[in-house]
Amino acid sequence: MRAMMGYEEYFYGDLFKLMGMIVGTPFGLYLIYIGAKEKSKPAVMHALGWFFFLAALTPGDYIFQKIFPSSYELFIFQKVALGFSGVCMTVGVSALVYIRNPKKLMYLGGASLILVLGPIYEYLGGAFFSGESFKLFIDVLHTAQYGCLLLLLGIIVQSSSQEKDFRRLGFFYASLGTVFLVYPFAKGVSMTLRALDIFIGFLIGICLLMHLSKIVKAKVEIIIPEKAPYIEGMKNVSIVDKMKTKEIIAKFESFPVLAFVRGGSEYPKSWNIHIISNAPMENAIFPTNLALINELCVRYMREAREKGSSGVIYINCLEYLKLYNNFTSILKFLHALRDYAILYDGTIIIEIDNAAWEERELTLLRQIEA
Repeated sequence: MRAMMGYEEYFYGDLFKLMGMIVGTPFGLYLIYIGAKEKSKPAVMHALGWFFFLAALTPGDYIFQKIFPSSYELFIFQKVALGFSGVCMTVGVSALVYIRNPKKLMYLGGASLILVLGPIYEYLGGAFFSGESFKLFIDVLHTAQYGCLLLLLGIIVQSSSQEKDFRRLGFFYASLGTVFLVYPFAKGVSMTLRALDIFIGFLIGICLLMHLSKIVKAKVEIIIPEKAPYIEGMKNVSIVDKMKTKEIIAKFESFPVLAFVRGGSEYPKSWNIHIISNAPMENAIFPTNLALINELCVRYMREAREKGSSGVIYINCLEYLKLYNNFTSILKFLHALRDYAILYDGTIIIEIDNAAWEERELTLLRQIEA
């Protein structure tokens, strides 16, 4: 059927598809490399989703007509590839969103339902369409289904964090979803618009992958210019009061300390400040997300050690964390940090208010000092 319409009408669109497959493959491989190096599940899942997406771009003439002799076989292959791509993309986005705003996972669950509604829509479509009309309906349906999923993923990503890079990632997702939603209409109007839509989608996809690799690599950017200042009596883990903190801030004023605090205006500009807050703001971490704090601390200390220095971590929000986590969880979290501080010869300084803790809790906290 497609041959009767003339391959020339499809030439530029299919050329851009092939270009997307050729150029996009190295980007996908690079993302897998970054995912393996940084041990990032989101990067690996996005790369798999990208490869399934590239497979769905398979054009139906010349090179691939021996593999898919009929347009129906090609359509089934593209349909399955888009489905797997959607699953991988959703899992990858879920992992990224979870460490920033776990509450948004509920919306991701709702968005993922789009992936299982296809057969239902096909059944309903069969009741209203037949022949070529039904084929056209199915073609539009699965393209629009994938587009809706990417658009919703983009909206959820944008609303999950105030980080500029993360919001840009959401914009690219939403833009790529819009391209898929527009595709059936562009194809129906003219082959020139179809080719333009494919080309724009190709460019947006490359931007999405490049931006994702940037986010994965920049979870914590640290610069260690020199050896950490020496403070007499400082241990791998020290629990201090407010008076001792003033001395510490003065000693480490020019050192890129990784700090987790409730407010950041009074701390040196050289510090890497993360605000612990329930409000979605830039560089903020939810108080229930101890796993992310631990991940950032471990990566920071490891990179500092690789650069020949000792990472210094400052925590001034333990009472606030106590409001959202039980004491046992906080204790396990601190013991895990202590083990990594010993492993990487890091320094963790924890400021507490003695009046906010019970005597038994203070005793257990003091036992963490090493």
